[in-house]
Amino acid sequence: MTSHPNQYVFVDPTGRRWRRLRVLLILATALTVLATVLSWREIHSVSGRAVSQATLRVVNPADVPEQPPVIGTGPLVRAVRIEQRGSGRVAVDPGSGKVVRTLAPEETAELNGARFALDRYGYSTAAHHTISLTFDDGPDPTWTPLILDLLARQHVQATFFVVGSAVVRHPEIIARMVREGHAVGNHTFTHPPITPGNAQRQLLLTDRVIRATAGVDTTLFRLPFNGDTDGLSGGGINAVLAVQQLGYLVSLDDFDTNDWRYGDPETEPATPIPFPVFDQDNLTILLHDGGGNRAATLNYLEQLIPWAIGNGYTFHSLPQVSQEVRNGTRKVGPSVWDRETYLAYRIRWYGANALLRLLFLLAVAFVVVGGLVNVGIALVRRHRYRRRFTDLPRDFAGPTVSLVIPAYNEERVIDKTLRPLLRSRYGNIVEYLVVDDGSTDDTAEIVGRLADRDGRIRLLRQENGGKASALNQGFQHSRGQVVVTLDADTVFTATTVGNLVRHFTINQQRRRRLGAVCGVIRVGNLRNLITRWQALEVVTQLGVERSSQDLMRGIMVVPGACAAWLRDAVLSAGGFSPATLTEDCDMALALQRLGYRVTQDDEAVCYTEVPETLRALSRQRFRWMYGNLQALWKHRRMVLNPRYGWLGLVTLPQAVLSVVLPVLFVPFVFAMALIAIQGGGFAVLLLYSALFLLVRLLMAVVGIWLTRERAVHLLMVPVYPLIFEPLRAYLLYRSLYLILRGTRLGWNKLQRTGHVLVPALDDRIEVNP
Repeated sequence: MTSHPNQYVFVDPTGRRWRRLRVLLILATALTVLATVLSWREIHSVSGRAVSQATLRVVNPADVPEQPPVIGTGPLVRAVRIEQRGSGRVAVDPGSGKVVRTLAPEETAELNGARFALDRYGYSTAAHHTISLTFDDGPDPTWTPLILDLLARQHVQATFFVVGSAVVRHPEIIARMVREGHAVGNHTFTHPPITPGNAQRQLLLTDRVIRATAGVDTTLFRLPFNGDTDGLSGGGINAVLAVQQLGYLVSLDDFDTNDWRYGDPETEPATPIPFPVFDQDNLTILLHDGGGNRAATLNYLEQLIPWAIGNGYTFHSLPQVSQEVRNGTRKVGPSVWDRETYLAYRIRWYGANALLRLLFLLAVAFVVVGGLVNVGIALVRRHRYRRRFTDLPRDFAGPTVSLVIPAYNEERVIDKTLRPLLRSRYGNIVEYLVVDDGSTDDTAEIVGRLADRDGRIRLLRQENGGKASALNQGFQHSRGQVVVTLDADTVFTATTVGNLVRHFTINQQRRRRLGAVCGVIRVGNLRNLITRWQALEVVTQLGVERSSQDLMRGIMVVPGACAAWLRDAVLSAGGFSPATLTEDCDMALALQRLGYRVTQDDEAVCYTEVPETLRALSRQRFRWMYGNLQALWKHRRMVLNPRYGWLGLVTLPQAVLSVVLPVLFVPFVFAMALIAIQGGGFAVLLLYSALFLLVRLLMAVVGIWLTRERAVHLLMVPVYPLIFEPLRAYLLYRSLYLILRGTRLGWNKLQRTGHVLVPALDDRIEVNP
């Protein structure tokens, strides 16, 4: 994208760049879609343990009793259909039709003719006087490690039914569980009630993150909210059916401690958690290591374990007491899809928070820290600025000055702009050059009539060539040592020219190379919310940001609407280049590359017309955005170049980052904000927003004080981000798109309205519309 002096930056007239990019974009999109489809299919496949989705609905819920009878004993449960086979009755798996066992006569009697039942099974014939401690809802970063510490001290192994989303957040805890010999089971991914519709996704995702983090493949599962047969109604048995048909073993407990009902025993005295009645050969006890304060659970374990051991029980994990569980548990190496699933959700939950924190820190660095630093520097500059012109008389005789006004179809405003200039207090103005850039209205006639009355007004006419061309014409034909430029809709006060030009006198006395001086632009058409928002922006940018850049000698943009230029310096830089849409920014950087300084005068005030509609504002800001990107690219060798001082080391890198970071992070910001809101992080977002708003308010207050503007502009501070952030994002992406396309853009000049009003302040004049 390099450019010759008269070649438009980023423009590709051949169109080859865009054609190549389109091909690459199509290929990348196709590969992304293909990878996403394959990933989605593999991640949600059932890894050989499944039947078809249609099979999950083979049982009509109306055929299932509200309270199905329970037969058998054991830590596992399955839903069975009771059928008559020969002289006896058998329990049949409803999905496969396979007989799982023959019922004993006493079990048949307990059925009372029921067609469905819950069959408990699973304790090994070798298991006697065992207790299996099982924990639900973890891992929890606070309580699970404490429970693991206690179990390690007591040399007890347990079974942890983990929630997949918690595993994603705390993979190191489940890895410790497996490393210390504990068993893990599946407790869904987000802990919802299980239905035939969500069972597959909830279990499979958890399976994959367990394999990815612990290297264990398990078929052991426990239903949320249903730890024992008392909680399994008709809906529960259908959940059991859905899960077992996916190839899982459903675990129940023999004793539910209900420990989740109890808080910290030291701060919330309550009835102690009850011990089980030790009248069974084997016990599976339900506890919780996640979901809340588990201090009572820890206290309970410290008493239960020695008590049970004293009653002749030993503690084992479920695979140790159940052959079925042991057969369904194995160590494996995680697959690519397992790792991809874990990584995807790690990014979504843990990574989202981490990225949100990173973006916040970057925003703090650029908005908060940068804003506060700019405020401090601007205040220091203000202190020095007061003593800057103490030795300069008000009627000093400075260099000769030519005023240059590029004009294109300016019949509404050109008279209003020229008349105040004729009453300027600076006495060494030699001419007023109006360069008519091919206007098709009465601009030339109006200027001609004024020239007949004042010989200092000169009209130059040319074919339409753009603003840079018009400015170059003016500089070529000007006779002054200093050229003051202004737009055709800009109104100067009586002292504006003198305040701009005095800097060249001072710098000539001190033998400094001054190339240009910026004036202070104020909004002259405060008519609606859009224009008042821009007034606040001007106050912030000129009063704070450019003031701090001035002290660091790092001004990036010299606004052509109100600026004084050393004529010879501009001509030595080759004049204004048509290669960019922001010729003022381009020239400011070109002058500083040649070793000239740029400064700002806080009292050289002018009033200009700003867009009054969102459409006009968008067109103007797009030109600024695109043009500044062109200028940055054209002068990219200045970035981080210590030869150019703070301009190269601070101002330009900050300008680059202000473009790059939003382009990269705006989509993530919106996505992360949505995720944070869904995850209950709305308060954090409000805190961030309030912090940024406070900094904006501080910058606005300082800017108003430094520019001596009205405090009423502070009312726009809450509105500022509502307009600025969406507009900036839109302009950045539109600019990037057109840069990639290599499209040549036009000027898109603002349509004038003539609504500028200039207040009568001190010795400044008033111009009525």
